[in-house]
Amino acid sequence: MSFDIVPNGSALRLRPAIPTDASFIRHLFGEVCRRQFLATGLSGPLLDKVIAQQFNSQSEAYAAQFPDAISLIIMQRAAVVGRLLLHCASERWHIIDIALKPADCGRGLGSEIIDALAASARQRGVGALTLSVLTGNLAARRFYLRHGFTETGQAGAAHIAMRKDLA
Repeated sequence: MSFDIVPNGSALRLRPAIPTDASFIRHLFGEVCRRQFLATGLSGPLLDKVIAQQFNSQSEAYAAQFPDAISLIIMQRAAVVGRLLLHCASERWHIIDIALKPADCGRGLGSEIIDALAASARQRGVGALTLSVLTGNLAARRFYLRHGFTETGQAGAAHIAMRKDLA
């Protein structure tokens, strides 16, 4: 499957992750989560250790639940700006994880990625995009609602399942 799914003329591209991207993915996880963990009062080496443990736990859980997921690196021009972990099935594409570098948030990249995923999935006859989001992540929930997702119920104790029908 080709992942050149961002509209022509865009500076945004997705490419398959390669082994040398592992350090970027780990660093990105830390950048995204650091603020959340700082709110708990953790700092210094203890914070770094907790973030590393959380990254390893999340990676193992994703690998167990979605063994055939596709890890993609989000590029803007020549710069690496994020990561998308995607599970593609014939009836739906499930966005397992999407993260942008904090400095690149708020500039429309997330909207462009979601719109391009929806267009590409629709062209391939896929009926829906799905994902789950932390119940307390109100900004993410609002973002997805603005992009046509609906909340479909609980996805475990701490997450809300969301779906965007593409038909």
